[in-house]
Order: sequence, then structure tokens, then C-alpha cells
Amino acid sequence: MRKYFKLLKLVIYLGVLLPPTILLKKLKCTGYKAWPHWVHKSICLALDIRVKKYGNALECSPTLFVSNHVSYLDIIILGHAIKGCFVAKRDMIDWPILGYLSTLQRTIFIEREKRTEVNNQRQEMQDRIRGGDSLILFPEGTTGTGGRVLPFQSSLFGVTENYIHPMTDDEGRPLDLMVQPVSIIYKRINCMPTNRSNRSCVAWYGDMNIGEHFRKFLNLQNVEVEVHFHEPVSRNLFKTRKELSAYCHRTIEKKVEQRLRRCDN
Repeated sequence: MRKYFKLLKLVIYLGVLLPPTILLKKLKCTGYKAWPHWVHKSICLALDIRVKKYGNALECSPTLFVSNHVSYLDIIILGHAIKGCFVAKRDMIDWPILGYLSTLQRTIFIEREKRTEVNNQRQEMQDRIRGGDSLILFPEGTTGTGGRVLPFQSSLFGVTENYIHPMTDDEGRPLDLMVQPVSIIYKRINCMPTNRSNRSCVAWYGDMNIGEHFRKFLNLQNVEVEVHFHEPVSRNLFKTRKELSAYCHRTIEKKVEQRLRRCDN
């Protein structure tokens, strides 16, 4: 019964919010970029996902947000917490519901296997940032069990190389590109601490079928998620993208391990 009630709420919310979202996008209205944020927030309400934010997302200038990746639910949760565009694998465009929502949010779809497209994809991401968009990146390149943070693919930080910020300081020098690490932690499931035995209720990885996983997720009473915004750092503090990637990984992993250790205890 709970599953059908959630689906009903989801249909109602999307039925109310999607038409103006589509219209605003077609008309290219000012403020459209922030509208998908409210769509994701409504989806969280419909699915009983309770998001608790720690710290603040940098909004004063276009920012590259870097997060660990546990589930397709991350997209809804971070879309709720951050006003920005996702960078995602091209095959996501074929996903039911999320694929369509991602196009409305102006997601940048990339093909990591095609090395010939790397420069074009990097250019598109840099153009978006110059145009005022913040980007949300999952540098693990895939989802994990949620128990640890997988190694980051430093190649995905290529967007930060040779980037010239369109805004300048008082002395006419280009501003630094800011990068903000973000830790996402599924803290409680059905009001119980997340642990090894129930983590698969939210974590989606390996050869799990997304449809079957989502049907099981709908039967949950509620899910509590923490989103930790770490201190933003300037790209110019790091000599290479590998150094930046390593720093972001350490920062995110430390918080994930710290919070999950409390759950396991």
C-alpha cells in the first residue's frame, strides 16, 4: 500500500511541476535554471527522503561540486541540495523518469570510452561554467556499495585545466575556479541506522536491475540522508588535476567513514 501511495504522490507532484518546467525551458525564461531544484525537492517529499544539509553550497560564483556516488537516488538528493547541472554518462538519458528529468536540468552527457570526444566534452563543461552554471560531478565514474568511496578518475577533473574564469577581481585578474567536495551519506533507513545488512536498500551497484531496486525502495517507510558541503578550494592551489582529485577523494572519504562508523556502532 505504501508503494502505491508514494507513486500517487510522485505522479501528482510531477504533474503539477513538469508542465511549467518544460514551458520555462522553451521560453528560456530568467530563473529557469533554478526551477529543476524545486522539482527534485518535491520528488524527495513524495518518496519520503529526508535531506539534512551540513554547511552551505557555494553560490556566489559558478562552482564544480564533486561528490561520492552511491545510487541513482543521489541525483534527486543533490538536485534538491544544489542548484546546478549534472555531468553524467550518456546511457543515463535512456533511464525512465530520471533520464527525462536530467534533460530538463540541462545535464551534460559524456561518453568516457570515446577518447576522441574528451576535448569536446571538456569544452562543453567549461562553456557551461563560463555561462554561469555550476556543475555536479561524480568522479568515481560508477556507483558503489555506500560503505566506502571508490577511487576517483582524475581524467574527469580535466574541466579544470586551462580554464579562464569570465569574472575578474578588482585588479582585473580572472577569478579562480572554485571546487567544493560534497559527501553524501545515507544515514537511516526506516528510522534505523544504516548498516551493512540494509545498505543495499538504497545503494544501487553492480548488476542490480534499476526497476526492481526502485520497486523495493518504494516499500521503505523513509530514508534519511546527510549532505555535507566541505570547504571550497581554488583549483589554483593544486599543480595538477591528480592532486585536486586526490584532495577531494580524501576529504569526502574521511567524512563518509566518520559518519558510517557511528552508524555501525
